[in-house]
Amino acid sequence: MKLNPQIAKETLKAIVLGLIAIVIIVGGGIWLSWYYGQQPKSCNVAVAQLYGSVVYYANEGGDSSGTADQTASEDIRQEIEAADANPSIKAILLQIDSPGGDPVGGEDIADALKHATKPTVALIADEGTSAAYWAATGAQTIFAYANSSLVDIGVTQSYLDQTKQDEQNGLTFISLTAGKYKDAGNPDAPITPAEKVLFQRDLNIMMQNFISSVAQNRNLSVASVTAIADGSTMLGQMALNDGMIDKIGNIYDVENYLSGKIGNNVVLCQN
Repeated sequence: MKLNPQIAKETLKAIVLGLIAIVIIVGGGIWLSWYYGQQPKSCNVAVAQLYGSVVYYANEGGDSSGTADQTASEDIRQEIEAADANPSIKAILLQIDSPGGDPVGGEDIADALKHATKPTVALIADEGTSAAYWAATGAQTIFAYANSSLVDIGVTQSYLDQTKQDEQNGLTFISLTAGKYKDAGNPDAPITPAEKVLFQRDLNIMMQNFISSVAQNRNLSVASVTAIADGSTMLGQMALNDGMIDKIGNIYDVENYLSGKIGNNVVLCQN
């Protein structure tokens, strides 16, 4: 039988198109499988980051550029609350690299961590001192590196007295106030003994609040915290020995620890 050339041509064309379609379907399926395999799994550990100075609200220092190296406690608190309410999140990690700052901001973050119903961990990197350390004490477990600068329980309100410089520049400070202490702390006016007593009174009260909060959060006696509350920092091992942190480790150690807490592999939520 002689095959019609036109029919043969159409048949060959159909076969070729069929093979191309098969290649496209199979190849596309392989590519999609690879593509989705590259996507991160659903995260199960929320990550909040306390970097730079601790403030209560964003741009608290009044930096109009918005580039101040600071973290607002109200932002961290909202992140912790949202993570705690999210059923897919099984634990919360607070990463810290901060010299401290506003004591109210530090206490605010600590309280948010304490109110969370899920496992909470703080990981301190280079620095977690003063108000930043206060924030960390709200976590159930504190990790830090061996060379992290830690703790620094103390309060300061020191400032520069500019009165002599003003005098040299021919400037005279004129006080117009209602209230005996309204100008207290103005660098252009010399501080009086009574004003100094007033400031020291408040500093002592804040110091006791700081010590009491750390003692409660770390399950330590007030006396033991008071003994090391001299405004100095300490490195990882000393902080561990004094009960200021729980473990020396890195992010991988934190992941292993949390894996055991949540009974599953840890996938950190990326910021």
